[in-house]
Amino acid sequence: MNIRQSVDMIESYLDLHRKPVGIKFFFNREEFDNFEIPQRDRKVTYCNSVQLASKGSAMKLTKENQACPNGSMALKMKEVPEPMANGKGRFSKNIYHDVETSKRINDEMLFLKEEPAGIVVMPLENYNEAPDVVVVVGSSYNIMRMIQGHGYYNGYTNNLRTVGLQAVCQDLTTYPYNTQDINISLLCPGTRLVADWEEDEIGIGIPFEKWYEVVEGVKETTNPFERDNKKEGIVKRLKEKGLDASGIIFNQNYDDGSYTGGKIEINI
Repeated sequence: MNIRQSVDMIESYLDLHRKPVGIKFFFNREEFDNFEIPQRDRKVTYCNSVQLASKGSAMKLTKENQACPNGSMALKMKEVPEPMANGKGRFSKNIYHDVETSKRINDEMLFLKEEPAGIVVMPLENYNEAPDVVVVVGSSYNIMRMIQGHGYYNGYTNNLRTVGLQAVCQDLTTYPYNTQDINISLLCPGTRLVADWEEDEIGIGIPFEKWYEVVEGVKETTNPFERDNKKEGIVKRLKEKGLDASGIIFNQNYDDGSYTGGKIEINI
């Protein structure tokens, strides 16, 4: 499987309305400059760059492009100011009950440890070489399926951490980058404002090292977990992309015969 094939597969097995986004950090300026996509010509919040990439845009970003102080801190393009580091900054805005909780939140966030020369943010399908992290934002159903795909090979997901703050920059990017483990985010008010995500969207960040196994895991768990109406869409998308749909089995799920009383009845 290569990157293009993996995107075709995940877009077939899941009904995604946004493209998976690849994030690549460059710590060598010459390599960054030689990467052949345009650099953003104005400022943008990091999370909005991810949102734009999920709709097909591709861009390079440097420190000068950063429009959000929190995103800049996560990406090591700005130092964490003392009021944030000691907890007093967010406590003063009534985000947390006390200074100690506020400081603990900051201490436990995992930011980049080295300042990058630049960052590439673009649809995963555009990459010829592996990015560092893949970010997918979509419905809770699709994120659930990706968690199940990860679980197929890795078992229980023990390290999920989110707090409704610094969602795209930390939860979905620098945390997976540092831990080499997946993470989910319910997003945060800031990114929902500036990146205009849909109200019911959430996200998952996946280190590229795990990307292929997550995709393969989603494929392998289709028959037990997907209902027939979903399988019909999967078969249709697989055939449209010229992929083999013969492995999809209808009228079969992991929980067949498990429930007494049947589905809930709704009287209208």
